[in-house]
Amino acid sequence: MARQEYKFDPKQLSLNPVQRSLKKIILRVGSYVLLSLSIGTLGFFLTTGIVQTPREKNLRSQNEKLMNLYESLDERLDVYDRTLSSLRVLDDSIYRSLIGKNPLPWSIREAGVGGIDPGDALNLSNYPNRVVSTAQKINSLESHLKIQENSYKDVLKEAFKNQDKMNHLPAIMPIYNENLLATGSGFGMRLHPMLNVWRPHEGIDFYAFTGTDVFATADGYARAVHVSETFGNVILIDHGYGIKTLYAHLSKFRVKRGERVKRGQVIGEVGNTGLSKGQHLHYEVHVNGIETDPVNYFFKDLTPEEYREVKAIAQAYEMSMD
Repeated sequence: MARQEYKFDPKQLSLNPVQRSLKKIILRVGSYVLLSLSIGTLGFFLTTGIVQTPREKNLRSQNEKLMNLYESLDERLDVYDRTLSSLRVLDDSIYRSLIGKNPLPWSIREAGVGGIDPGDALNLSNYPNRVVSTAQKINSLESHLKIQENSYKDVLKEAFKNQDKMNHLPAIMPIYNENLLATGSGFGMRLHPMLNVWRPHEGIDFYAFTGTDVFATADGYARAVHVSETFGNVILIDHGYGIKTLYAHLSKFRVKRGERVKRGQVIGEVGNTGLSKGQHLHYEVHVNGIETDPVNYFFKDLTPEEYREVKAIAQAYEMSMD
């Protein structure tokens, strides 16, 4: 109930009730309503974060920076994981096979991977999903790295025990191949440029000018130095341990039959002899009488990234040079 107001009348020496007009009453009630609405609106903005205090603005800015940092870390971890995957492929398909060991079983590769330590999980329970996801990736990458490190130690130990075999193992490219620009058609079915038929291409081609040096890719001896109708001038090197390498379409021989050679020694020069479309070197690796992909025997020359690049370039050609 509204309080009654009085006004003193000096003439009558009395207090008389003040009569309020409807307009004044509406204005007064309206001012109360407006004030209440203003206070309520301000409280709403403050509690919902639409209007932020300087401290809240600073915290929000820090949170955004942290989320951006975690996103950047996630991207870098993905790159590291892809690189590690390449190392695993090289380890299983090349390094371990070269020393006579089987690839690591999946159960060993994945041992200890797949989760976070329960204590760590408890500590991360109140963090955003982005933080938890990044922590899981780091944990998985760390476990895989430990397994890969142990595998390389095992490979290295066996390599030292079989040093002679490693010296006689093809491990470099047969010509100088800066930036991999000389890489040509690789191992597999290819269209022959002269015969115009599809047939197995049992080696890899390297584009190079006539007279370019050709290197022995491992220690051994020149088992054959001769002229072939299809391969032109050919050198076949026997490296022992069931491994041979073949160098074809040469313009000149730099070794004689039966001569001992060392890895990296110049044995001939690039040419365009035999059934060849142009000046290039055709190179093959034979293991126990079977032609194998030479790309797997460039491991002293290539990083994992370069290995993938050479594989991609070599497989992109439909036509060989011979």
